Amino acid sequence: MQKFLFFILGLSMAFLFTSCADDLGILENQENVQSSLTSSLKKTCGSHKHMQNLLDNPEYKSQRDVRMAAFNKLKSNASQKTLCGNPTIIPVAVHYQGISNPNASCLIDLAKRQVNVLNADFQGKNSDINQWINNASASFPNINFGETCIKFCIADQNHPTGYGISNGQPAITINKTQGDQVNNWSGYLNIYVQVGTGALGYAPLGGAGNGDGVVIEATAFGAGQNCGNVGPEAPYNLGRTTTHEVGHYLLLDHIWGEGCNIDDDVADTPSQGSENGGCPIIGIKSCGTVDLHMNYMDYTDDECMYMFTNGQSQRMETYINSSLAILKNNAENVCSEAAQNGSDENSGDNGDGDNPDVCDTPSSTQVDQLTEASAHIVWKGTPGAKKYQLMYRVKGASWKRVKPAMPEATIEGLLPDTKYQYRIRTRCDFGWTPYTAIQTFTTTSGSEGDGNGDEGDSGAENNLTVEIILDDFGSETSWYILNDADEIISQGGPYRDGIRGKVKRKDIILLDGCFVFIVEDYYGDGICCKHGDGSAKIVNSSGNTVVESDGQFGFYDEIGFCIQNGSVKLGKRKADVKSKNLARKSLNK
Repeated sequence: MQKFLFFILGLSMAFLFTSCADDLGILENQENVQSSLTSSLKKTCGSHKHMQNLLDNPEYKSQRDVRMAAFNKLKSNASQKTLCGNPTIIPVAVHYQGISNPNASCLIDLAKRQVNVLNADFQGKNSDINQWINNASASFPNINFGETCIKFCIADQNHPTGYGISNGQPAITINKTQGDQVNNWSGYLNIYVQVGTGALGYAPLGGAGNGDGVVIEATAFGAGQNCGNVGPEAPYNLGRTTTHEVGHYLLLDHIWGEGCNIDDDVADTPSQGSENGGCPIIGIKSCGTVDLHMNYMDYTDDECMYMFTNGQSQRMETYINSSLAILKNNAENVCSEAAQNGSDENSGDNGDGDNPDVCDTPSSTQVDQLTEASAHIVWKGTPGAKKYQLMYRVKGASWKRVKPAMPEATIEGLLPDTKYQYRIRTRCDFGWTPYTAIQTFTTTSGSEGDGNGDEGDSGAENNLTVEIILDDFGSETSWYILNDADEIISQGGPYRDGIRGKVKRKDIILLDGCFVFIVEDYYGDGICCKHGDGSAKIVNSSGNTVVESDGQFGFYDEIGFCIQNGSVKLGKRKADVKSKNLARKSLNK
């Protein structure tokens, strides 16, 4: 997550952070900045110093006072949770500055990946939010993660003249601008990517939309493949420096404010004595409370920050609505519908939350060549994949694995006329994705075979359908089916908000055995009945219900069941208590 290295002159000790250090004079030797900057920077955000310099200008201070007055007036009317069917569009322009031998195509792809990261992080749809849901949230019973109702869009229409960008092309410039404010680009959230900044990034605490923006060090920008001397370097390689700095631009201070007695002005963030760096263990305390060091506004490594709070999301939404109308009003002019959908994690026809531009679990797997001793397996690759992992075995035996770089692999040394199981996952910048559902193939007997295999040795196949009726907040809903080895063999969601009553279906095949059907709500209020009559069930080919959840739970509903030749026996149900979570939510109002 965002990183920022505190270098204090005269001391040899450096502190890590993501987007802001209190002093831009961080590096002792400025000449070495362009060489492996991130490895020496560690964690530096220059936002506080930058803000002090801005406020020294009386005209700027006067204009900011107006923005803050508008914010404070609207702040009192901010609601605890609102339906996000129509997110506010924020037009983005990315400006690379001082780049030697630029690869334009690569830099454009890098910028798009960074905007995808922003959308996932701010909307609470980042893959690693599960670290909060499944682990960290238990240490913070009065805090819900934020789902900010905004969408960042790289503008593609009506560009300012003089930058060589035509309609339909993304608002990405290379060596065409200088500095951290370009008046021609008013009405955009500008991201200025610079080499040798002396910090990982900085931004004003509450932007103006007048051509200002956030500044990001080139070695902390984006995610995935680098473009020469531009691109993310570990441990700041997941795009969280930009998440942190954009948080500043939308009026979020560092999570610790200025220490135990000076808050960050967000009600649901606990008091914290100072910044945290690296990857702290959950449970460390300062100011008498557990530190929320996994928050994007701390200074921890990219892989160890993964959430905003609900209060932070409300604060950012309020600031946009009160003080950044220039961005909202410009969005329709500069962001086509195609550009908006291009960064939308819910784009696509299936409405299942799949984003074709985001690194994800492989799809469309098949065995296209099969012999008595080998199988060639292919699948649809995914953008940003570092490699894949293919696991295979005879059922009941230990898994074996291969790690191909491309979306295909040949398995050799197999037994003839034998049924094998296989599954595949992707290695992304954020870690491994979930596996695909387990599939099977049967090697030939030595003469011929079509790869479909003998279905009789592992039990009957049961054709089933998972049906999810959504409430208003489909983006909070996901489901999983686990086998008796606690492996995910099928899953779905999250879905779109604002389509209450919509039924989502997915056909699945389960071999005879025992399973667990899990339905999750990331907010903790189930899917029925305050925001719609949501429910979930599995039905057989005759339309009869096999397993059912009435949607009245908290964070999860787990139902065990066994199926044998079409006959179903229900097992234990374990559901999170909804009433407790609703009471907890009321504490955050």
